[in-house]
Amino acid sequence: RILSGVAPVADASSAQSRADVLCLGMAGCLVLTGLQWLAVKQKPPTKVVLEGVSLPGAGYVSHSLPESTKKELRWVWDALRSATMCKSLLVVYRGKRVAQFGTVPFAMAGGKRGSGDDAMAAMANSDDSQIPLGPITDRCIQTGSGNYLANLILFPGRVEFENYLPRNTMAVVVMPVGNEGVLVAGSDTQRGFTPADQAWLSVLAEKLDASLSGEERA
Repeated sequence: RILSGVAPVADASSAQSRADVLCLGMAGCLVLTGLQWLAVKQKPPTKVVLEGVSLPGAGYVSHSLPESTKKELRWVWDALRSATMCKSLLVVYRGKRVAQFGTVPFAMAGGKRGSGDDAMAAMANSDDSQIPLGPITDRCIQTGSGNYLANLILFPGRVEFENYLPRNTMAVVVMPVGNEGVLVAGSDTQRGFTPADQAWLSVLAEKLDASLSGEERA
């Protein structure tokens, strides 16, 4: 009223007074609505520096595979790291590690003083040995259904991935490679894989199954 130059009204039952109360109520609702929108605004996803060592070059691929399959596995990794937030990738087939790329835990390199070359040598020396998986990956193979752990830190079962992924990996996608293998992709960012990324990983896993099962039969 002071700003508008309208004279104050002493009668609370007047139309002007009722209009003033209504305006104040509407202004309060707008303020509360704005505060609510600020409160529910989604936080940006957490991104970390993975605790591990980076595998050198094109990563590790089993020496027992033909050159064509090796090239295909390396192409899959190049495509994923270029187009998605994938920072670690493991492919297991018939219980054996056929490929691993990106960042691996320090334990695979013999400790924090180890290097990517040390991890590569350790994997090469155990080329024909079985790699321990866990309930989540085993269930993926058995059911043929993928799984996306968007915020891995919230899942007690995350410990099963610490054998081959950095312990502070933020998100993991697990995809079956046929009914005898599994693909595990890790990210340094919470909710790091979009629905399109997951669909693409599923297609890549099917493609790898066709290659690996064909090579096995050959």
